Amino acid sequence: MAAMNVGMDTGMDTDFPHLDETVVATARYLEALTELSDDDVRAPSLLPGWTRGHVITHVARNADALANVLHGAQLGEVRAQYPSDEERDAAIEAGAGRSAAVLREDSVAAAGRWHQAAEQLHVAQLDNLCERTPGGRSYPARRVPLSRRTEVEVHHADLDIGYTAAEWPEDLVEALFKRRHRELAAAGQGLTWRATDSGSTWTTGEGPEVTGTAADLVWWLLGRGTGAGLACSDGQLPELGKWA
Repeated sequence: MAAMNVGMDTGMDTDFPHLDETVVATARYLEALTELSDDDVRAPSLLPGWTRGHVITHVARNADALANVLHGAQLGEVRAQYPSDEERDAAIEAGAGRSAAVLREDSVAAAGRWHQAAEQLHVAQLDNLCERTPGGRSYPARRVPLSRRTEVEVHHADLDIGYTAAEWPEDLVEALFKRRHRELAAAGQGLTWRATDSGSTWTTGEGPEVTGTAADLVWWLLGRGTGAGLACSDGQLPELGKWA
């Protein structure tokens, strides 16, 4: 199965941040899928209740969802990624049991559709709004590549096939730290985390300090793993709740 064949010169780096980085991450992810057998895709992922087939199907349907909102932005329409969370979940369940070959083919095609939609969006349309579900919180189209990059990179690691958060680019880790800072602050969760390797430090308010490598911290902040490798000033890591 050939990897997605896309050019790297989009000419939109400044105005459409994370677009080229998403192409690189997607090519790496699609290449990894070529190594998986039917037995591999039916095996459990790192996400509770999901096989690797669930994860791969989700990443493909996310590509189509984000392509849809970009097509809407082209037309000046506010479109939603998914009709509802229930329909999103049903689509993932419906596709999870497919063969490795069909999952790869679907993944390559969906990634190509997303990239085409991203390249077709004009700079003047980047502030047009999108939604996750109808009537939900809106966001500008310029944020779509980072959203897509996050989905690809995080779920690549969720497949548990050798790719981990330790391999994520530093700028992505910092972007995820920024997102979790915003989300935890909004939730009233007081916390400080400090990366012992990069020196990056974030504080959402009065609360315990958690230290560890940037990779271990971001993995835990995203609701993954047990917090192995981290130290907490309170002696026990706080419960952050489910990551959206």
